[in-house]
Amino acid sequence: MKKQLLLGSALLAAISAYPQNGRIKQKPVGIANIAETIAAKFAIDVDGAAPAKLSQPIGPVQNTFPAESAESAASMPPSTINWKLLTGSMNIYGMLVSQSRPLQYNDNVNAVSFIHRKSATYTAAPANNSGGIVAMISSNWGNTFDSTCIWADATDAGRYPQGGVYSAPGNTNIANAYVVGTGPTVAGSAFSGNFYASKQLNAFNNTASAAPNAAQFFPFASTASVTNHGWSRYGFSSTDDGVVRSLALLQPDNTTLASLRGYAIVKGVFNAGAMTWSTDSIIPPALVEPTSGDKVLGFAPQMAWNEAGTVGYIVNIGCLATANNSNKGQQPIIYKTTNSGASWSLLSGIDFNSVAMTPLLDRIAPTNADTNLRVPFFSDFDITVDANNKLHIGAVFFSGASTDGDSLNYLQQFSNGGEIYRWGHTPGNRPYLYDFIGDGTSAWSYKTIDSLSSEQASPSTGGNGFNDNPWDPTGTNGSKTDNVDHRIQLGRTPDGQYITFAWSESDTLFTTSARKYNSLPNIKTRCMAVGSGTNMYQVSGTEINVTRVALGTGVNNASVTSRATLHYMSPTTGSATVSTGAGSYSVDIFTPLTVTNSNPFSQLTNNITWYQSGKLSYSFSGAAGVGFNENALNSTSNSVIYPNPASNNAVLAIELKDNSNVDVTVMNAIGQLVKTNKTQGQVGQNSINIDLSGLSAGVYMVNVKVGNATSTKKLIVQ
Repeated sequence: MKKQLLLGSALLAAISAYPQNGRIKQKPVGIANIAETIAAKFAIDVDGAAPAKLSQPIGPVQNTFPAESAESAASMPPSTINWKLLTGSMNIYGMLVSQSRPLQYNDNVNAVSFIHRKSATYTAAPANNSGGIVAMISSNWGNTFDSTCIWADATDAGRYPQGGVYSAPGNTNIANAYVVGTGPTVAGSAFSGNFYASKQLNAFNNTASAAPNAAQFFPFASTASVTNHGWSRYGFSSTDDGVVRSLALLQPDNTTLASLRGYAIVKGVFNAGAMTWSTDSIIPPALVEPTSGDKVLGFAPQMAWNEAGTVGYIVNIGCLATANNSNKGQQPIIYKTTNSGASWSLLSGIDFNSVAMTPLLDRIAPTNADTNLRVPFFSDFDITVDANNKLHIGAVFFSGASTDGDSLNYLQQFSNGGEIYRWGHTPGNRPYLYDFIGDGTSAWSYKTIDSLSSEQASPSTGGNGFNDNPWDPTGTNGSKTDNVDHRIQLGRTPDGQYITFAWSESDTLFTTSARKYNSLPNIKTRCMAVGSGTNMYQVSGTEINVTRVALGTGVNNASVTSRATLHYMSPTTGSATVSTGAGSYSVDIFTPLTVTNSNPFSQLTNNITWYQSGKLSYSFSGAAGVGFNENALNSTSNSVIYPNPASNNAVLAIELKDNSNVDVTVMNAIGQLVKTNKTQGQVGQNSINIDLSGLSAGVYMVNVKVGNATSTKKLIVQ
């Protein structure tokens, strides 16, 4: 039997596993405790000496797939993507945690900032060690950057930095603004406390500021204004009321990540030219594990504020003591303030026991003990606040395997092609990026943003996909970093009217043996228009590959194309420029993004950060404010082409929620239209023939359009 027929049979079997009622039939093949995987995101980085330099310089990488070209301007608005080298850093650990905020845009002074550990060749003063913290600043959207040292302490070296630009209310002059950074510190071979650094942006040099309170160290002990806290590396924000904030952990022992009590909100304000810090505490009423006595709380909280700094949210993943049924799992615990942080309230969370959430539960497997119970297990997430002061939680989740208090870290596993995954990677059973929307005044709603084709590879020797993890193994146990997950990032325009969703994903047609691990990561984005009234929360028909750019939308950089690890997006993007057309409109947003990697992938050597803040352009159907057909988006995103590779014919399998026209266009490698097919689809599963006769062997792009939603897929003809 031909190879493509075998592949076609496998895909047909996968499609049959997703019936018209939407509930998956795939049975789990095992369970896994991902506590070790979670811990890998928080590697203890206490090296005291400068790491070795790269064994070869950063430069063009020979990719093993054709250059992107046919995702062409025929279906993509004209973005202007341009990746350029930004800076080096000691190693990758400072960029390991996706909930950190080292990349920021401040619209008041039009400044982009990136806070990082110094490179191996940078000399920091007054003390030059591996923990010098440097800020990169640009006031022209990244055409040029200036660097300035903000922390250089001989005893307590900085780690895992984040930060941004502070500007006093009403100030528009960058020379009167300050850059602020926070993070944990290391003394010798142990974590020692936290640094809080600031420096006025009227001088750029390699010396940390000696101004009063510019460089402050808080050890693991309470002071008059600051409670004992650690790991101040989450959710940094700078709001228009002249306040900066960081989120930290409250633990019995802050030198490690073991047992968690809650979270510290660390607030900074300038008083007579000196920064003053204070703390407030959030202690969630979380479930306590019966055996260990530890709270079921995550070590990566997130915080977001509206532009004014009056409404804020804190979200962490955990399990409340009162949770039951489908809510008894690793899910968002949400706090809100409406008075600039003077008081915080625990909100009612997303209720997965409600009928409204049934479509999402249908996409995950039941627990082992109760086959009628399905429990979402949240993994990657990020948050933002929109123009209406509503919270958006962009997230993906696994199938939770248990509701036992000692087993909430267990998830279901699935088999596909001989590999074991956390999702089955079949229609209906794959990672879906959702946006949960609410403010605590009514039930939470959701939108499906996109479906994802890959998942993270294991960081542990012998784990699923370990050999597909692109980073090198280090340490006595030969582990790798767990940095190839989805790294979901949300950014909003300053007015909160447009939200950009970014995530990491691999094209599994080009991964080794088409495995579903994120071994060739690229950054994908979509945009949401918040809107008002009854026509709200439109999702763009355009999905942009920001690191493997389409023809006419920018220039590929071989150092980031399919090598886009450890990325960040600024939580505030540029403002939106809206252009209307006949039956559609486009939205252009300048969007700061970074990628950090090395060549070869080496965890402990000096790594390079690449930067882009070009224009990302999204298309929306209808006039601005007219609702988007989410069912059409889901249909195009979840459709499957088989066999692939194919010869004379292929089949598009697509499930429709209503009778809709399905337009299929095939383009060659230079963007020329070579085949078209228009079909009247029916409710339910459709199998649409794609005629490939007369086409030469090569890579083609198949554009699937249903209503106002489109999705582009690769097809190999042999």
